[in-house]
Amino acid sequence: MKRILSVLTLVALGLAITAPAQAAKGGKKGKKGGADILATYDKNGNSKIDGEEVDALKKDFAAGKPELKALDTNKDGALSDEEIAGAGAGKKGKKKKNK
Repeated sequence: MKRILSVLTLVALGLAITAPAQAAKGGKKGKKGGADILATYDKNGNSKIDGEEVDALKKDFAAGKPELKALDTNKDGALSDEEIAGAGAGKKGKKKKNK
């Protein structure tokens, strides 16, 4: 009985110690990377957000979806064409420079 109580106490202490550290890291909830956003909105699969996809993205941004806030890089409260174009940028292989 004492052994079980000791194990449970250690587990509870471990959870109590690691929980604040996990909270400080700020979980991934509500945050998507560019590749996730591209996968969600790129309906035609051309690796670009264009046409009706832009409209859908802007509509969801205006609705306040938290995962899209990171796209507003200049923090003006609106998505520019450049910000939308950068939604999937940097997630693919780097382009080679021509010498």
